[in-house]
Amino acid sequence: MQLKNKIAAITGGTAGIGRGIAEAFLREGARVAIMARNTEKAKHMINELDAGSRLVFFEGDATQQESVEGFIDKTV
Repeated sequence: MQLKNKIAAITGGTAGIGRGIAEAFLREGARVAIMARNTEKAKHMINELDAGSRLVFFEGDATQQESVEGFIDKTV
């Protein structure tokens, strides 16, 4: 549990590399906040991983500065 008590903020966290990173960080004990555009995909991922309160989702677009700033603010 190298990442216990750490918080990770991951954009694009519902697919590909972002999802892989989220899964790895969860395995290592981190709490993970993901941001992505597709809410349904995020809900499916959250159900699959069954990480409880250690995994939270925020809808947003990483190409939009306001979205990223809001995501970081909410994560903190």
